[in-house]
Amino acid sequence: MSTSSIPTRDGSSLEVRSNAPWWRRTAPIVVTGIALVVLWALAAAVADNLPTPGATAAELARMAGDGQLLSIFGRITLFMSACFAVAAAGGVALGLLLGSSTWLDRGLSPYLAALQGMPTSMWIPVAAVVLGTSPWSLAAVVTIGAMPAIMLGTRSAVKNVPPLLIRAGRTFGADRGSLMRHVVLPAALPGIMTGLELGWSIAFRCLVAGEIFSGALSGTGIGDVIDRSRETGELTEMMATILIVLAFTLLVDRIVFARVQHRLRVSRGLVDAGLPH
Repeated sequence: MSTSSIPTRDGSSLEVRSNAPWWRRTAPIVVTGIALVVLWALAAAVADNLPTPGATAAELARMAGDGQLLSIFGRITLFMSACFAVAAAGGVALGLLLGSSTWLDRGLSPYLAALQGMPTSMWIPVAAVVLGTSPWSLAAVVTIGAMPAIMLGTRSAVKNVPPLLIRAGRTFGADRGSLMRHVVLPAALPGIMTGLELGWSIAFRCLVAGEIFSGALSGTGIGDVIDRSRETGELTEMMATILIVLAFTLLVDRIVFARVQHRLRVSRGLVDAGLPH
């Protein structure tokens, strides 16, 4: 049995215990991964041009040996962290403003929804013309692509705060700023996290799309791999890079978003702290 301590807003902590050992919790992920590798091997046996899992693993080993794997993984981490930090800060701040202003909400929300639904590829040539073919262009595409989803998610979370909580805060004498910091923001935090998670996925799709459509906008090294695969027709390195991207997204989801969502559920009583789970 394992236990974890979850801090609460009043400074105390909740002890959440689980009777399931770590290997049992990770077993579904491992089994699913093995099943996907088997399906991949069967597909490679049918399609001659598709690299096998063994060949791709050998390519990953080569990339690890010459430092290319660590370079791509590190550059993805730095690039996405910087771009998403800007998108998250701006998106949450503007989303809070939208959620607290009916006039702005009615005026901007329809356009934000339209921007969120636009294909990412439409912004890539615009950024390349305006900012040039540099990593800054790709950073602009990634940041701008993620912000509408974060803004709309934050706006919806603020709108869904129970009016009774706001009325209670005003009864205790909270001004507009205190009401936003101590009432609205804590109550809206689960919805804001959902918007951030959606914004992250859109930002990562923008990154990959920018690298695919224009290798000149490469900010992580993926674009170089894409260009080489186009010229040589060899997909082994491309498949290895896809696995690197898949591993990166899986780690971010498990280490960051899944843990934060779990802590939020526990702090709001959505996970029984006294029973195994």
